[in-house]
Amino acid sequence: MSDYNAADNSAKSYALAVDTMREKLESFHRVQIGDCTLYQGDCREILPLLPKVDAVVTDPPYGVGFKYESHIDCEESYPSFIWPIIEAAESLVCDGGPVFVWQGQKWMSRFHELFPRNWRVMIAAKNFVQMRATAMQFAYDPVVVWWKDGGKPYRAEPAYGCNRDYVISDCASAVSNTKALEKQHPCPRQVDVCEHVIGNWVIENGTILDPFMGSGTTGVACVKLGRKFIGIEIEPKYFEIACKRIQAAYDQPDMLVELEKKRSPEVQEGLPL
Repeated sequence: MSDYNAADNSAKSYALAVDTMREKLESFHRVQIGDCTLYQGDCREILPLLPKVDAVVTDPPYGVGFKYESHIDCEESYPSFIWPIIEAAESLVCDGGPVFVWQGQKWMSRFHELFPRNWRVMIAAKNFVQMRATAMQFAYDPVVVWWKDGGKPYRAEPAYGCNRDYVISDCASAVSNTKALEKQHPCPRQVDVCEHVIGNWVIENGTILDPFMGSGTTGVACVKLGRKFIGIEIEPKYFEIACKRIQAAYDQPDMLVELEKKRSPEVQEGLPL
């Protein structure tokens, strides 16, 4: 009988598990654009296969009845739908990293149920408001945010613009451009508000995860600010839009980011599993 080597057996088992996970991850449609890794598929299947990231920045469905391609944006099932996905994404965040989750005002009284963390709210205000038949218009989106325990939160020094807990996004120009690619999504997010979040609270050269990529706004902001990005989108139509927008962002690079790269060149490493 050969001697049993526990350490060797454990190493082989780990290597086999890694190979199995890598093979499963490779079975999903993947597009690599610069430092942006985009997956087309169900985030609930893809998230357990991903590596560690530095932050989650995501704008999921709100459970308010928006019409997507196939997703049913149902109020009744929303609480059981949203938290398992956000929790799985959070598990990938390094200690001290932030989790930013856009939400609708409709759920504010139940945030403590939807997100059982020590969160606070950042206000994503709008400079253009669609007038509705309501006593008070909805001029901002609440963004639920918390930092993962175990590490020191990052804050840009000097601040990116101003690291305050509100930002006024330029919705007016986005609404006026009816031919923009992102307008093909029912609920597009403005790039400037994502830049505010990423520029202030995600480490330089860090990796950002968005399990609800949609039209790719978080990815565009990552390109503009020199961060890496992992995006997941289940709808083929929106996935294609995201790919086009992120490629366009690389085709028109931010000159400040390019200047910093020239000042301090570095090797761009891949994302290990």
